[in-house]
Amino acid sequence: MDLSTKLNNIVCTNISCDTTCSQGFQYQAIPGQCCGKCVQTSCVVNMPDKTKHTMQVNETWSPPGDKCVMYTCDKSDDQYIPVEVKTVCPDFSPEICVPGTEKTDANGCCKTCTERRNVCEMKYTSTSIVISGCVTAEPVEINSCSGNCGTSSMYSAEANTMMHYCSCCQEATTSQKEVELLCPDGSKVKHSYIHVESCGCHVTDCDTGTTATPGTTRQRRRRR
Repeated sequence: MDLSTKLNNIVCTNISCDTTCSQGFQYQAIPGQCCGKCVQTSCVVNMPDKTKHTMQVNETWSPPGDKCVMYTCDKSDDQYIPVEVKTVCPDFSPEICVPGTEKTDANGCCKTCTERRNVCEMKYTSTSIVISGCVTAEPVEINSCSGNCGTSSMYSAEANTMMHYCSCCQEATTSQKEVELLCPDGSKVKHSYIHVESCGCHVTDCDTGTTATPGTTRQRRRRR
């Protein structure tokens, strides 16, 4: 207060506004007010490793180490919301692929291939078991495996040779079963046999034959 005029003295001081904003926000002035405020202008994706990624509206982004996850940025009123979309890939089994046909989809997420067309099925047959003249009183079920399994032959530039893949149709699971045989002298004996429970394609070694390595030639001798 001014003692001579008995009036209050006016003292002016500068107000320091905090213009520092978090990632995804920008400082904007407010008309008629001294200080502005931080306004959200983009989506912020918080990653498990504590890093953050900023996205604009309608932008899409996938983390470098996970192409099966994609984020998009949506705006609702004044809020910017990151939306996570996960791709669920179908089961992929390399062992059923034709060698060399494995590939990744355009997004770099799911693996696909050309599958081998295998038809390996179990055949059911009823027959009598005869051992040294002794025979089963009734026919028994004897299962077997029959069909085609995938084979392929493809040139490998890295190995500079032909790569062969072979598989055969055979039993996958079996069990032991026991039957009673009736012999000519009236006696009975027990006999156990292998019962096929299921069939499948089993990888086996291919016969390399006489395939020539690319870049080489074979010569034949003429008979005189």
